[in-house]
Amino acid sequence: MHLGPWIAIVISAVLAFIVGSFYHQPLHWYLFILILFIGFFINTIILILKSNDEQK
Repeated sequence: MHLGPWIAIVISAVLAFIVGSFYHQPLHWYLFILILFIGFFINTIILILKSNDEQK
């Protein structure tokens, strides 16, 4: 398993908060966690689909 996609998910969540604070948007801690969970969920789905393709 590669570490790059996991780091990219965390960096993109931090970047989303930086952009949100630049435009004076309301930022809450649970939004950061939600962004992380959605990113990890999508990455997990992609890994599952890739493993199914490799088995065929």
